[in-house]
Amino acid sequence: MFNRRLMTFIALLALTLGTLWWSWQSPIGESLQTGQGSLSTVRYSQDLNGSWDQFFSLRQAWTTESEPQDKSFLTAGPPVTLPSSERISVVAKRFRIPGEWSSRTMQLTFNGVQGHANVYLNGITSSQKVGEFEGSGGTDGFEIPAKAFRYGEDNILVVELVGSIGQRTMFLGSNWPKSGKITGNIRLDAAVETTLMSPEVNVTWLETTAQITVKTNLQHHGFSQEGPWTIHGVLSDGSSGIAEQTLSVDPQEGTDNQSVTLTFTVPNARRWTLEVPFLYQLYLTVTNNKGDSDDLAVPVGLRSIALSSGNWVLNDQAIVIKGEALTIQEESRLRHAGEVESWLKTKQQNGINLIYFIGQLPDDLWLQAADQVGMGVWAELPVELIPSSRLPEPKVFRKAVSDKMIHPSLWAWTIGKGLDSDPLAQTYFREAVKEVQPNLAFAIRKDSAVLTGLPEEQALYVQGNKLQGVWGEVTVETASTSSVQWAKEPLVAGTWSLMMIFLAWMNIRSVTWRYKQITERKPKRRLRNAWFWNGLFVLAREGMLAGLVTSAIFRIPIHSNPWLSHLWAGINLIQAQSPWLIWVLLSVLFMLIRLIQVGVVAPHLPDAPHSLALVYWLERRYYFAVFVSIAWALLPWGVPFYMPMLGYIVLVFLFLPIRIHDIRRIGGRYRAFLWVPGMISAAFFIWASLHYVDWIYLWHMVRGSMF
Repeated sequence: MFNRRLMTFIALLALTLGTLWWSWQSPIGESLQTGQGSLSTVRYSQDLNGSWDQFFSLRQAWTTESEPQDKSFLTAGPPVTLPSSERISVVAKRFRIPGEWSSRTMQLTFNGVQGHANVYLNGITSSQKVGEFEGSGGTDGFEIPAKAFRYGEDNILVVELVGSIGQRTMFLGSNWPKSGKITGNIRLDAAVETTLMSPEVNVTWLETTAQITVKTNLQHHGFSQEGPWTIHGVLSDGSSGIAEQTLSVDPQEGTDNQSVTLTFTVPNARRWTLEVPFLYQLYLTVTNNKGDSDDLAVPVGLRSIALSSGNWVLNDQAIVIKGEALTIQEESRLRHAGEVESWLKTKQQNGINLIYFIGQLPDDLWLQAADQVGMGVWAELPVELIPSSRLPEPKVFRKAVSDKMIHPSLWAWTIGKGLDSDPLAQTYFREAVKEVQPNLAFAIRKDSAVLTGLPEEQALYVQGNKLQGVWGEVTVETASTSSVQWAKEPLVAGTWSLMMIFLAWMNIRSVTWRYKQITERKPKRRLRNAWFWNGLFVLAREGMLAGLVTSAIFRIPIHSNPWLSHLWAGINLIQAQSPWLIWVLLSVLFMLIRLIQVGVVAPHLPDAPHSLALVYWLERRYYFAVFVSIAWALLPWGVPFYMPMLGYIVLVFLFLPIRIHDIRRIGGRYRAFLWVPGMISAAFFIWASLHYVDWIYLWHMVRGSMF
């Protein structure tokens, strides 16, 4: 009898899990507009933005894309338009390239990837993996041999994403969910033998004269014998060239990457200012002795930014910062709607002079618009709430930082948010500051003690929805929304409470029965009725507990702190699911655990009682759950949420001596009832011990005042 019911609940659990998997929903994302990076007139280029197919696994992606005629509703993936704010696990795209590209080296470039990416071309085996990188929101790219492509027919590009390094290393971080984002351009370039990499630009001033240092790399793609190369640079004000320089570079044996530095001197240079955001144009060209060439065109703004006595100084003039912080959700909305430039102009008219990007690096679209409008930008390195021993080397962000800092609108970086203040963190702060020079660097601290190794003026403190300092303030504008996402919870709680009151009353009215009656083979009708109401109360109590846990899940206020709301992707993903399915799943799971607990104990009690009847007999000590259900129903009337759960735990321990006495009175030992809870507790202890570094970090956070 018990085994049959146990198998029934196992089948119900499997059915509920399958239903949840089938109806699994990802938070709705939006397609995003993006800006263009450096432009070239001689490269063949193909934009891979647009429609992609998304899948759960590499195998599903390859099976579906390699045999499109066999697509079915079981294998086909839903489309997604990249770049997008939606989290993705595996995406695939079919594309064609012309035969004249076959003589060139292919460069595949991703912008705005957040997560660890594995990239496959025309297959999913290790030999067909063409690239792997850790995306932190900047520009990532790699070469692909021309022979890896199919010319004149479809190529299949498959990208697999798992959680970012920030997601994996933050406080209690994990690899779940195994997904990431692609929020920037995806581009395939057919390059000549030698190409110019994106340049770094640094400006120093001697009164009104600007000295501009341009650093770039020559990437030879394995053809370094084709040198020497001539590099020509021209700086233009839009009407004519005002400075230029030409260099000759000889090949270096053993390297396919050579650094080149050009210097331009511009007397009476026009500065980039908030009122007149003037941009020069920088043109770079490289040619070899065969006549092959590559070029880049980059807008350049000349300005200086510094921090003096706590004040921000732009072009030798102190400015008071009045900034607005942009959440990921609002940033995605504006990019999707194509309102970036108009939004910046509106904010500028309202007196805002700086935009703070929370949780992600600004896309080139934002930086280019800010360059043209005359708006400052403050960005964050993706290092937040990470224990010191897991802090990444700041040099991993070097490429992302150098790509963005060519924009004059990018003024400052936050190099750490909510980090510890031990020697490891101090070392990180010092090294990170070097990476973002000459822009301003700040650390958001958890307490008032400045132990970062940075000056006091570079230690920031979050106060509610503001960053404040003597330099001004940055404010987050957030809509006030209720944290309760289970819309029907009040109705469920009220109905469940009434049902439990009724079941408790029916149990009280039923005949009183004793332990020895469990073994009766032909119980009387009154005893069968008592068992019936006992059984229903067991199911109701487990459903109530599942309801409280479900309510807790959907009450987690992940959006209450806009500075951190982007960090817990797993919670956001769970809250996107149906609360009804989660409630049913937890109800079945709790009931199954209770059956297993009692089933393990029953053979060790006198007369080896029927396990299901033993569950009913034990339930008479849990009638107090009625009061917990009433407290659950009263939540909309101001009862604190923690009261029902806390009350249940307290009552369980208060009635524990009575339950132990019941078991001893029949000649058994209560110790056996602790086996299943003990195994669950042991598993939790093992998990907690694996995160001991996180608990040390949390202790340090609690000792201070964090956010």
